[in-house]
Amino acid sequence: MKTLNMNLVIKYLLLTLALTSVQISYTESRLSEKRRDKTDRRHHSVKVMDNLCEIANRESKVHCYCESTEVNTATRADCWVFNGGINESDPIWASFNSQQNLERLTFNVRSDGALTFIPLLVIQRLKRLQKLYIHYATLNKIEKRTFTNMTTVKEITLTNNKITELDFYSFTALPSLVNLTIKENKITEVQRDVFVDLPSLRYLDLSFNNINLAHDGCFEHLSVLNDLQLEANLIAVLTRDTFRGLANLTRLDLRSNKLSMIGDLTFTELWNLNELLLDNNELKYLSERAFDGLALLEKLSMTGNQLQSINEGLLEGVRGLKLLDLRNNQLETLSLDTVKPIIENLKDKMSVLYLSGNKFNCDCRLSWIQSLQNETRSEPVRLALRGVTCTFAKQANLHHQLKLNTNDDTLDKVEDVFEVATSSDLLQQNYEESYEDNPLYKFDRTEKPVTDELVLVDISVESLPCPGETLLKSEDSLMLSAKDESYWLQSSSTRNNLNHAIGLALIVISKFYLNF
Repeated sequence: MKTLNMNLVIKYLLLTLALTSVQISYTESRLSEKRRDKTDRRHHSVKVMDNLCEIANRESKVHCYCESTEVNTATRADCWVFNGGINESDPIWASFNSQQNLERLTFNVRSDGALTFIPLLVIQRLKRLQKLYIHYATLNKIEKRTFTNMTTVKEITLTNNKITELDFYSFTALPSLVNLTIKENKITEVQRDVFVDLPSLRYLDLSFNNINLAHDGCFEHLSVLNDLQLEANLIAVLTRDTFRGLANLTRLDLRSNKLSMIGDLTFTELWNLNELLLDNNELKYLSERAFDGLALLEKLSMTGNQLQSINEGLLEGVRGLKLLDLRNNQLETLSLDTVKPIIENLKDKMSVLYLSGNKFNCDCRLSWIQSLQNETRSEPVRLALRGVTCTFAKQANLHHQLKLNTNDDTLDKVEDVFEVATSSDLLQQNYEESYEDNPLYKFDRTEKPVTDELVLVDISVESLPCPGETLLKSEDSLMLSAKDESYWLQSSSTRNNLNHAIGLALIVISKFYLNF
């Protein structure tokens, strides 16, 4: 009996255990199913709502376009900020977690004030980011250490962002940064210690700002910088210390600033400079030693300034020049002594020399230009020298004196000689004769205004007076006759017409004064 009861108890216990096991298994199954549902919903949510490259919400303030839309596969994202009022806590920034492998990130802001800060929390989480571009935001000031400890970033471009100030250490501890562009903003000055610990930076662009002051030593930490762009600012003063520390700089662009003078040794720290651009400033004075120390300089451009003269020793420090551009200044002369340090360079076939658009006086100090045009192997130099013009300033003075001291008949005779010799029809005919056999040349028959400028290389060297000399000695004038006048007027050469016209005028002047 006891054995029977014991068996019943055991069977009951076994049944109870079996039922309990079934219940546990069922419960675990339900829990597992719930976990799977939750996981599936989470993944589905990331794909539809949180993937940076597939933002479906039309109300989103940011939309990004990627070359690949799968999670963590995109390497490039171009993001457009359409609506204003976005802040650093906006949920849109969380979507950047879906693309952790971005190497290039661009923000293009479509309306003023739509983006007023740099989304650093997003940028700093992108451990592979190499290039960052932000355009048309409203950033105003780049705060201290805004860009720091981004070890992979090689290029940062901030254009048209209304930046007015760069704080100390704005850009620091960026070991891979090579290119930094902060152009077309409203920066007014460059302080010291803005760019610090940038051991790889080779290109810095601060052009098209409002910079009127570059503090001494403001670039001194950029020891490997090659190219510095300061074009289109308001810089009026440069000192020797402005460019301190830039021993490896090879190109310096200072075009379209407010420079009126350059003093001694201004660029002496730039031992490796190869190209210096000073176009479209207000330069009136260059110290004789302004370019000393630039032994490797090959290109010097100063077109569009107000230079009236060049010191004879100016080019001594830049004997390696192969390109010199002095167009559109107010130079009255340029002597051989001035260009002598580089004259042999200008004969090389790769050299360039621009001098047109100045106010040169036709005198013997420019005779070297004619010699160089014949001797140079550079086609650009030959063509450029053909465009150099000059005027006979002293002759103009004599003509003015005649008006005061002689009668109308004598003055009319002088004017008639010039009118005949410089007749536009005659000059055109003679010029066409020189090129009529050249099928590539078409003569321009458009009427041009009459000026007193002459093409320098078309004037014979003998006709170029030297300063301080008498233009025509009285004894020489007695040897010229009316027969000579007839011969000069019948000449078919343009050069002879011009030279003879000058000679005839001087004959009349001389005869008048001898008789007087």
